[in-house]
Amino acid sequence: MRRTTFMFILLCLVSGAGVGPVAAAGPKFRDGGNKHNLSSLDSNTGVTYKAKPGDPLQRDTQVCIFCHTPHNASPQGALWNRKDTTSVFGIYTSSTLVIRRAGVPASYGEPNGSSRLCLSCHDGITADLNVLGNVYAGGPIDFPTGKGKISGVAAFDAKKISLGHHPVSFVYDTAVVVAIQSGGKSTQGYKLPPPNDPVKLQKLQNKEWMQCTTCHDPHQNQTAETAYPAGSPAAGRKIAPFWVLGTSGNASTDHDTVCLKCHNITKYGNLSTAWPWP
Repeated sequence: MRRTTFMFILLCLVSGAGVGPVAAAGPKFRDGGNKHNLSSLDSNTGVTYKAKPGDPLQRDTQVCIFCHTPHNASPQGALWNRKDTTSVFGIYTSSTLVIRRAGVPASYGEPNGSSRLCLSCHDGITADLNVLGNVYAGGPIDFPTGKGKISGVAAFDAKKISLGHHPVSFVYDTAVVVAIQSGGKSTQGYKLPPPNDPVKLQKLQNKEWMQCTTCHDPHQNQTAETAYPAGSPAAGRKIAPFWVLGTSGNASTDHDTVCLKCHNITKYGNLSTAWPWP
């Protein structure tokens, strides 16, 4: 089988379908302009990080290879082609955080599962300056100087994981929700996504683990790629980067739809906006 044909089939297998109808979704993973497309192809424009052209095996021109390989894959994930991050992240900490099972605080540690896979690129502190090219099989793929390591808002080091990030890699099931409602400090509460809800069925990993992929689709932003307006603290950033849901055509609406699957937020009195998250 020709390599190009095989890689196309592999791409179809690993590029999971979006949830519900797509309205003005972002560029597909195989298309230029998708920031998770790290290929050096000339058609791949508008991205932040691209491989350095000239790899002896032309691996820089492939699309899936930076995360997936059909042979000799890492046991960490399906056809996974990335080396594990060496960073130590710890866990999200907060005086108001209550994640319990059967009345006992749940023990959850380092990010695991798909969240760990994401952090093989997004850890932000690995000493290797060619993190993005650090594939598992076949040796590293070169990146231009200064472009082999993610920095800025897309990097998640230990401080951001523990203080400025939604907690990940914890079980979110009925026992957890009941315990939160009965023993948590929040009056707002939480809830489980409704039965047969596509976000729940496709995006809580394995045995109801909440992971990065609960809210983010690594292959395509399913919602409209709307940016924060000029003058705002986050000007130029996408409102919902690589968001898992795209049904309304509006990033703000789709963002809230996903959050409200678990967070039971209501408005209070004369407040024009919802009460802060629990």
